Amino acid sequence: MSTTASDDGEGTTVTLYRLHGCPYCEHIVELLDRHGVEYASRFVAGEHSRRDGVARVAGTRSVPLLVDHERGVTMAESARIGEYLERTYGGGDAGATPEFRPVTFPPSDHPVAGERAPEFTRPLVTREGWEDVPLSALASEAGSVLLVFSPLNWGGKSMYWWKEIERRGWGDDDVAVVGLGVSQPFDHQRFLERRDMPYPLYSDPANGVAEAYDVVHDLDGMAGVAEPRPAAFLLDDGLTVSYEWVADEWPETPPYDDVESAMASP
Repeated sequence: MSTTASDDGEGTTVTLYRLHGCPYCEHIVELLDRHGVEYASRFVAGEHSRRDGVARVAGTRSVPLLVDHERGVTMAESARIGEYLERTYGGGDAGATPEFRPVTFPPSDHPVAGERAPEFTRPLVTREGWEDVPLSALASEAGSVLLVFSPLNWGGKSMYWWKEIERRGWGDDDVAVVGLGVSQPFDHQRFLERRDMPYPLYSDPANGVAEAYDVVHDLDGMAGVAEPRPAAFLLDDGLTVSYEWVADEWPETPPYDDVESAMASP
């Protein structure tokens, strides 16, 4: 049973530090509920630098983080936490811990190669500010555009994906790389500034573009809250799709090599 946490988790057996939309955190929640452990949830900021409370407790800023007040145990990493919960509260051993189960997405009727992708106009955010820009304007200026639907800002997956894209040096005069997410423009701008990221991000708080592309992801345990399913579409100057990738499950890593090959094709 989950409760609202006090600063020290008083009145509960366990305090779980977690992040909204984190599948590894939700896996631990499932185990706590399954074993009837009373716990308090403390939701943390997506940005690691704002997790001072977590760092003070465990010397790490990663979540999930579990504090068992009755036994004086503090630990991070979902696999270790799962083993501990099964051994301590499940009456079993570490080998009996249920495996982490990814979220499987339903079939998607997204645009495929040869089809024209939906046009849209949304605030396009850079480190300097933002303005409304049609997708077709980016595509016609560069010749083609790689549209990347990304998870919520500050989550580990989002930051890792953009870091990898930047490390690989995606984007040149012929291909404009642009992201799209549900965060407000000011949050996108702060994300770009803190990450010193060169790629602009479209802001789509109502998730309307994801709906048009049929890549909506309704977040588990967050009624009425959705974000785009991880996806990438390579579009020519007329917005015709030449390559597409849409995740089948969460979490799933983009096929970086396949995307690079598609961008390098004439």
